[in-house]
Parts: sequence; structure tokens; C-alpha cells
Amino acid sequence: MSLAVVAAESPNVYVRPVLHRMGEGSIRLVESRHPCLELQDEVAFIANDAILEKGVSHFQIITGPNMGGKSTYIRQVGAIVLMAQIGSFVPCTEAEVSICDSILARLGAGDFQLKGVSTFMAEMLETATILRAATSASLVIVDELGRGTSTFDGFGLAWAISEKLARDIGCFTLFATHFHELTSLADEMAGVNNRHVTAHVEVETEGGQGSLTMLYEVRDGACDDSFGIHVAELARFPPSVVELARRKVVEFEGQQRRGGAKRKRGEEGEGEGEGGGEKRGKKMSMSGLVAAGLDKLEQLKEGRGKEEVEESVREMERMCDEYEAKLGEEEKKSEEKAKMRSELIARLQSSTPLLQSFAQYVQSVEKV
Repeated sequence: MSLAVVAAESPNVYVRPVLHRMGEGSIRLVESRHPCLELQDEVAFIANDAILEKGVSHFQIITGPNMGGKSTYIRQVGAIVLMAQIGSFVPCTEAEVSICDSILARLGAGDFQLKGVSTFMAEMLETATILRAATSASLVIVDELGRGTSTFDGFGLAWAISEKLARDIGCFTLFATHFHELTSLADEMAGVNNRHVTAHVEVETEGGQGSLTMLYEVRDGACDDSFGIHVAELARFPPSVVELARRKVVEFEGQQRRGGAKRKRGEEGEGEGEGGGEKRGKKMSMSGLVAAGLDKLEQLKEGRGKEEVEESVREMERMCDEYEAKLGEEEKKSEEKAKMRSELIARLQSSTPLLQSFAQYVQSVEKV
């Protein structure tokens, strides 16, 4: 009775859903809304479509910024499916629902101190229950799985659990995550789709950082940024803390770049008999040059201005990307590699003063 009153008196449209037999049809919600959040005063709720079809889009990975609406989106789908199955009208303009034998959710984070269960352990126990109970006719909702442990362990668990749900069980699944590497699962497995919540970042202005505006729209494709520092700014973090966080992000990304470049340098060194070293009188391989560049930047940046260092790091990273792309096209002959290397050194000599210093260092090592 109460749900009937809500549907009849709601200022927004509620419709009677079309129900399909268990194991048949799809979940299709057009302009769906959260039945509770849309009732808040001074809130203009943004409606979004949700289409989950077996073998096509039954497993959806949701990425996007913090506070962007990922959790709200996956929860509203769960709420609407539940409402449809108990006989209620639902907050959509159109709705089709395949009957589910269960709705299984892994949401939120919390520990059980009296039972000696940590936040991460609680998360794992709930996920283990889902993996045991889910069938091909279930709806599974997962929010931020793996955030309670290390990045690498969390990503490994998230990937393995996703594969289990998408391939072995084949249930309808909405998986919200900040592990952006997980989106590559869509390239390896049928039925896995990427979606993201949108945000608008204004162009950074001199003397200040660009602002972040959440759009709360769910669109196809992956998002490769969580905008965590922008959200910290919205929370009014002290400017000094935000600035330090930005610098640490640049340093961390640079470390990852150097690690990949070093591995590439070692592989080429073995193949070319150079051993990846920096012996005088021998020319560095292209990957060796790039790796040495990122390492040398750490030594040369002392006493430099922050803006010059960051610009130099970005420029070096662009060179890394271009080099990797060129190597991926085809096997390069030694003459072509020599030409690429010369072009790179020329770019260094015409770049920032910091990279010009590095170019001089390369020439002194090789006695060019």
C-alpha cells in the first residue's frame, strides 16, 4: 500500500515494469532514479539508463571520480530490481527486469571489533559468501572491492573475483572500482562492458588549480582518473597539503615510468650486448637513454624551480610514450634506432634547461 501511494503521488514518473522469467531477457532501465535520494529537498536528481544483457553487457565495470555517483548508480539499480520483484511500480520511464533469484551486495566498509574482524576481513567474508551463493540468475552489486589492502593485492583480488563472476557464474553484475587497470578485462572477455560517471574539470588558471564539477551522468567507456586531489580540495584541505599531494603523485608516476623503462633497457641491453650499462664511449640504447633520463632528473633537479622540474618530467614522459609507440610498430633496424636516438637528443637540447643539462650529460658519457 505504501509503495502504491509513493508511485501515485510522486512528482516524478513511476512505471509498471515488464518482468521476464528467471534466466530469460535482460535488465533494462531507462532514465532510472534512486527512489529515496530523488526525494531530497533542493536536489535535482540526474536519471541514468542501465542495460544489462547476458553475453553482451551482463558485467559492467563502473569507474569515475570519488563522489561522482558510482555508488548511487549501482544501488539504485539494485533497489529498482527489488521493487519490481515485490510488485511495485519503479522510478523509471521504461523498465524491463529479468527475475533474479537473489540480489547480493558488497557495499560500504566497516569492521567488527568485538569479533576481531578487520574492515578488509569483513569485506572478504562478504565477498566469499557472494561467490558461493551467486548463480547465473543473480544480481551482484560490488562497490570498491579490495581497497582495504595493498594496491597490488587489491587489484589482483578484484580481477580474479571479476573473472569468476563474469565468466564462470555469468550473473548480472555492477562492479564499481578505482582500479582503472581492471577496465582492460572488457578487452579479454565477452559480456564485460566499461561505463563511467562523468565530471567536468575547468582548465587550470595561473595562480590556481582547475575546479571539479560532478555531472553525475553515466556513460559508456572507462575513466582513467579518480580526481582524488580535486575532491580533497572540495573538502577544504589546507593548500600546503594539497600541493604536497600533487608533487607526490608526479613523483610516484615518475617512479612507475622509470621502472618500466629500466625493464625495457635491461631487455635491449641483453639483446644488444650492452648490458644496459653507461660505459663511456658506447652509445646508450634508446630505452637506456630514456631510463637514464628519468634517473638523472632526480639528481639534476636539486636547486631547480618546482615548475621547471614538473615540466621536465612531463616532457620526458612524453618522450617515453612516443618511444614505446615507435618500437611497437615494428622491429627497428640499427640505422633507424640511431636516427630515433639522435632526434631524441636534439629534442632534449631544445627543451627545458633541466633537460638540456641532461643532454650534456649524455654527450659527456658517450663522447659524442
